[in-house]
Amino acid sequence: MDESTHAALASGRAEPALCLFVGSLMEMRGISDAAAEAIAGIALEREDPTELAPHALDMVFAAIERGPQPTTKSSLRYPELSGLPAALVDAIATAERGRGWKSATRGVSQLQLNLSGRAKAEIIRIEAGTAVPRHSHKGQELSLCLVGGYSDGRGAYGPGDVSVADPSVRHQPKADDDGACFVLAVSDAGLKISMLDWFR
Repeated sequence: MDESTHAALASGRAEPALCLFVGSLMEMRGISDAAAEAIAGIALEREDPTELAPHALDMVFAAIERGPQPTTKSSLRYPELSGLPAALVDAIATAERGRGWKSATRGVSQLQLNLSGRAKAEIIRIEAGTAVPRHSHKGQELSLCLVGGYSDGRGAYGPGDVSVADPSVRHQPKADDDGACFVLAVSDAGLKISMLDWFR
């Protein structure tokens, strides 16, 4: 992650999908709030000051008064996701109440998370022993393994592991044989799949 991305995260200017990804990663890896604040503070010191929106302070106080919103862990379609970081569970529950899970291909389903911004975030579920079609990427994709495990020819990934792919990467993630795998994927441009790859 480059310095400008660190600064954007620290100042709250980062894409919501990236904020969710980094927050989930830090919580899954047990990085303390104090360590996160230290990292954010260093990045924030390098930021140029900017004008706040006219009602920024009012919005902050309103959010504080509302307090944390209740999570709906018990109502998730896949109960194994209920132990994930609270912000991610909330995003999953909201998305399930919206468009819900969609089948991408045999054994693979996707849940688009309803986040603002240009970057797209989704949860991908891959059945045990199933591979997604071989593909490359139009831009950058960050993948955080949430539950289960998978491999893609470049490495093997379990809960808390991150894979980074860009247009130079062509791979075929396959879930481990012992259970379904769930991944949080954040992409700025989507996948590139040729028809030949789709039918392999």
